Order: sequence, then structure tokens, then C-alpha cells
Amino acid sequence: MTRKFAIAALLAGSAVIISAPAHAAAQDPAPTAQPDQSDATADATIQGATQVDDLQAKIELLQAQVEALQDALENVKAQQAKVVPSWKGAPEYADKDAGFSFKPKGAAQFDAGYVSFPNGDELNGTVGGLNYNNLGWNSRARRLLLGADGTLPGGFRYSAEFNFAQGTVDYEDIFIAYDFKKVPLTIQIGNIYPFSSLETMTSSKFTSFMERASFTDAFSMNRRLGVGLTFSDKKTDSYIIQGGIFNREINEGTNFSRTGYEFALRGAYTPMLGSTRLHVGGSFHYRVNNRDAQNERLRARPTTQVTDQRFIDTGAIAAKSDTVAGIELAAIHKGFHFAGEYQKTWIKGLDANTTFGPNDGTGGGAFIDGNPSFWSAYAEVGFFFTGETRGYKGGRFDRTKVLHPFNEGGWGALQANARIDLAELRDRVGDAPLPELAFATPYYVNGGKQAAYQASLIWNPTDYVRFMAQYAHINVTGGPRAVPPLFDVDDTTTPNKRKFDSDVFAMRAQVDF
Repeated sequence: MTRKFAIAALLAGSAVIISAPAHAAAQDPAPTAQPDQSDATADATIQGATQVDDLQAKIELLQAQVEALQDALENVKAQQAKVVPSWKGAPEYADKDAGFSFKPKGAAQFDAGYVSFPNGDELNGTVGGLNYNNLGWNSRARRLLLGADGTLPGGFRYSAEFNFAQGTVDYEDIFIAYDFKKVPLTIQIGNIYPFSSLETMTSSKFTSFMERASFTDAFSMNRRLGVGLTFSDKKTDSYIIQGGIFNREINEGTNFSRTGYEFALRGAYTPMLGSTRLHVGGSFHYRVNNRDAQNERLRARPTTQVTDQRFIDTGAIAAKSDTVAGIELAAIHKGFHFAGEYQKTWIKGLDANTTFGPNDGTGGGAFIDGNPSFWSAYAEVGFFFTGETRGYKGGRFDRTKVLHPFNEGGWGALQANARIDLAELRDRVGDAPLPELAFATPYYVNGGKQAAYQASLIWNPTDYVRFMAQYAHINVTGGPRAVPPLFDVDDTTTPNKRKFDSDVFAMRAQVDF
């Protein structure tokens, strides 16, 4: 019992000793530790700085994205500019950085008209070389042009245009050119007009009448293969000087004997005198024929190409060469314009005593006893009733800007023109041994004289659409058509003095781009 009591006492003492500190702690707890304020401030600063950095990074990222989008947008615009064409009469595709451009162009001219029979006599078949079946009413596509202009890297440019009228292919301007930057000089190589006259150098889309003046046709002022230089005032358009050397026409077919050539020179002084444009110029040509076909044939249509017949015609003349000189005068004042030109050709003829090399000859030309000369001239006036001024640029007439186009509620431009056109293809070249031979080859060239008194009315609804109507009264003196039965067999009038008349009416519808 005593033993059990002692053990219980020991256990109770141990419990008291162990529980005493715990009780003391419960009665007097230890003070609580307080946080350091400087640490909290540092944490807040670090946290704030981190947020600012995050925002700045996001802003910089957004700025970079915006700049990238702007760059991409500019690239898209640049690419779109290369794909989307500009427009001036036709779409033009251009890559200015690379130096390439391409602009299609073309025109369609549809003609209809009537050429009356000489003196009103409708004869059968061909009389005096004139096919009466090809007179009267007719219509044709005068020109169906399609081509393109453009530029190439290095400052070069090109032009090519083809005529598909009558189901054939003919060649218009086809050339490559370079415009010098430090001097007002342009060089052209290809198929171009050899700088012959104001009328010839003016595009057929902008002439006052449906066909150019007679000397263009009669004196064969056609395009040729060659090299041409143009020195001009590109700032004020006050002068132009052109020259070149040319071979034969590009469409001579399979002829490889192109020994003929031409030297051409043209100049014009074209200042503005107040509100008046003045044009004073001249041209000179020296042409040598192919050695195997040394001949020339001068002839002209009756102011229209709805017929292929010519009232005046020299026939093929044996000739080594010719020289052509011309003068030009024109003026534009507001709605009024005037133009006049004169050209003369001197032919170096070949007579029957001429000797030729093994591969040379006249090609069928008739020998003559001398060196004939012929001339042709025209003078015209025109006026716009609707206030326009005739276009002019680079030594030639150009497109007229319509003030009140049809598509904007206006009536377009209305112009009237009057012209007298003369071509003299008669000349004495030798003394005939007998009176009855006085007007026969080889002593006389009786190609005839043609005087055309013309009037035209032109309506341009817009800059690129044109309608024309014209009338011409033609008087012919002499020439190969003035023979029986058109004239009585008893007519004693000399062949070079016989006269007949014809009236011509023609119309044209035209669009170009």
C-alpha cells in the first residue's frame, strides 16, 4: 500500500513540474513579432516597377506591330499601284521603280461616201485607165489600228502600231526611242515618217479632213525604215529641228534589193505670240530609188479613199532620184486656225540613152527627155463654234480638248473647215519633132492638174470620239483620163487642157484610245 502511494505521489509531482511552465505561458504570453515597414515599401516598389515594365513592353510591342502593319500596308499600296492602271484614253500600267510601262492604243475609222462620175458620164469598164466600176457609192474601214506605247529600263521608250483594215496587216509607227536628259534631243530607230510636212506629221486622227493634202499621196510621203533625230524645245514648244536617213518602206514584201535611200531635214519656229500660236517651217528631202527599179509614179486620189481610182497620174517615169522642198505656215488663235503648205519635187529623169549595170534598170518606167518638176499646195481655215482651241504640240496639230463633253451634259466640240487643194503633175521635158507628139512621152508628162474645193464639219462628242462629213468639188485639167469617149473624138482641145469635174461626199465615224 505504502509502495503504491509513493509511486502515485511521484507521478503527481512530475505532472505539476511539467504543467507549471505551460500554465505560466498561458498566464503571461510572449509579445507578437511586428513586420518591417521598409520591406513592405520595397515589395510595393518592385511590384509597381514590374507592372510599368510590363506596360512599357506591351506598348513597345503594339508600336512594333503598328509599324509592321503600316509597312505591310505601304507594300500593298505599292503593289496595288503597279497592278491598278492609270487612265488617259486607255489604261496605262507602270512600274516606275523598275522603269517599265505599257499602254495599249488603237483607233477605228469607218468611211462611207460617193464619188461622182467625171462630167456625170457613167461609162462602162475602164476608160483612159479609170475604172468606172469603182466610182459611185462605197464604204470601207479606213483604219483599224492596234498597238502600244511604253517605256523600258534605262530611259528607253517604244511604240508599235499595226493597221488591220481590208483584212491585211500594214505597219504604222514602229520604233524604239531615247530621250536625252541633259539636252533636248530624241533619237528614234524604226519605221517612221521622214519629217516631211506639217500635214504629214499630224496624225490622221486629228486632221481637218478625212485625207491629208494631195502632195502626201502624190509625192509618196510614206513611212520608211530609218534613224531620226529630233532637237526641240520641250519647255515652251517654240522650235523643232528634225533630220534623218532612211531606207525603203517596211512593207516592200520580199524585196531584198533595198538600195534606195532618203535624207530628210525639217525645221519649224513655233512661238506663242500672246494668245496666238505661230508655225513657220520648211522641209527638204533627197531620195534615191532602188537600182533595179529606178522609176517614180506620181498620182493622187480625189480627196477620199472610198475609191482606189485617181484622176491625175503621171504613170511610171524612169528616174534615178528626186529632190523635194516644202514650206509650212500655220497659226492658231483661240477657236480659229489657218494652215498652208507648198511642196515642189524635182525629178532626175532617165532617157533612152541611159546605160545600166547588170542588175539595174527602170522597173518598167518610161524614159523621158529631161528632168520634170511638179508642185502641190493647200490652204485651209477652220473655226470652233463651241469655244475650243485646236490642239498643237511638237511641230504638228494634236488632240483638241473638248470643253463641254457629251458625257458631262454638254454638246461636245463643233468645228467647220474650208480648204483649197492643188496638185500640178504636168511638165514639158523636151521638144517634140512633130506637133502631134507635143504632149506625148518622152517630150511631155501629162499627169494632169487637180483642184479640190473642200468643206468639212467635225463633231467631237468627247476627246476620243469624232464624226466627220465633208464635200469636195474637183476640177481636173488634162491628164490620162481626159480621152474619148469621155471627150468627143473631134474635140480639138489639146490633151493637157481638157477639163472635167467630179463631186465627192464622204463621212467618217472614228474612235481612238
